[in-house]
Amino acid sequence: MEGPLGHYLHKLMSIIFKGKNDTRTVAKMVLFEQLTSSPCNNLLFMLYYGLVIEGRTWALVKNKIKKDFTPVQLAAWKVGPMVAWVNNQFVPLELRVIFHCFVGLCWTIFLNLKARSAVIKDS
Repeated sequence: MEGPLGHYLHKLMSIIFKGKNDTRTVAKMVLFEQLTSSPCNNLLFMLYYGLVIEGRTWALVKNKIKKDFTPVQLAAWKVGPMVAWVNNQFVPLELRVIFHCFVGLCWTIFLNLKARSAVIKDS
């Protein structure tokens, strides 16, 4: 999912920000990405993981998201801006999705470990 969404996100940002990569423009791109893509990706992951992987009911998943979304998003905002800055400042446009996917894979491993440790504690 990260690949197609990331592709269109970076394509859209190259249109909105006209392919510039000066410091001010990159800061705007990072802010745009962190306020749109980051929360959406984390929410979709939490929904998918709870409903499909864990097989929990909607009510349980909804409660878990209410409890865990803010800490997960705050953790994402500790790492995400630095990654987005490097991606938008130094990585060529045609390689940004690959870089984004690699970091997304690492982030997914982190979220899986976090979710798994929460399940073990609940047991």
